[in-house]
Amino acid sequence: MEKLIEAMKRLFATNYQYYVKAHGFHVNVVGADFVQYHQLFSEVYEFADDATDTIGEHIRVLQAIAPFSLKRIMELGTIEDSTERPEALKMVSELLDDSQTVMDHYEEVHDIAVEEKCYGLINFIEGQMDMLGKIMWKLRSTTE
Repeated sequence: MEKLIEAMKRLFATNYQYYVKAHGFHVNVVGADFVQYHQLFSEVYEFADDATDTIGEHIRVLQAIAPFSLKRIMELGTIEDSTERPEALKMVSELLDDSQTVMDHYEEVHDIAVEEKCYGLINFIEGQMDMLGKIMWKLRSTTE
């Protein structure tokens, strides 16, 4: 079960970083298509925000402690921080790449959860993967 717990902690931290970046882009996007990007980024950060609590609760169900310090989240997460405000289309591209990173973590957790027969977690993860796939489609379509 330790392998699953550690994967869940990495997912939690990476998802949290994804939320912060998407929310930062949402607040700071500018340009002629502001409303479109602002709404798209809102969908991304709201998805990630909703997931954060549930991922943390699943970690607690596994009788572990979810990461709660920013230092620990930065150690465990795999989303590259954005230190400057890129142009809107670059924001979309970054979030698409970051979405794939989050998806990779979901897939890792899913595979381990299947091995451990954690059916409730499997159901949650599969639902998240479906919703994230739709977000990725929207981001990808915006860049084409």
